[in-house]
Amino acid sequence: MTIGALRLTLLLPGCFSLKEKRSRVRPILARVKEKFAVAGAEVDHQDSLDAATIAFVAVSASRQVVNRTCDKIVDYVETLGLAEVADVDMELMNW
Repeated sequence: MTIGALRLTLLLPGCFSLKEKRSRVRPILARVKEKFAVAGAEVDHQDSLDAATIAFVAVSASRQVVNRTCDKIVDYVETLGLAEVADVDMELMNW
């Protein structure tokens, strides 16, 4: 079994309130969770207006499937156009 942990640091230019930030981050989390059947949450920069860090976790029997899923998530978040992906950190763990 392979567990993939993906952390994305997002830039949110033009956000002037936490409410506006949530209105951009929440759809990203919801769409990714629905499309890729992964768990996700905002994990850092909760009080920052112009940045957010979100994390996703995927589990599969195949390391290649988890790696491919994480790569597709990064591409998908970039295509949504709600935020700019500034940093990607991915870790795959065999258990």
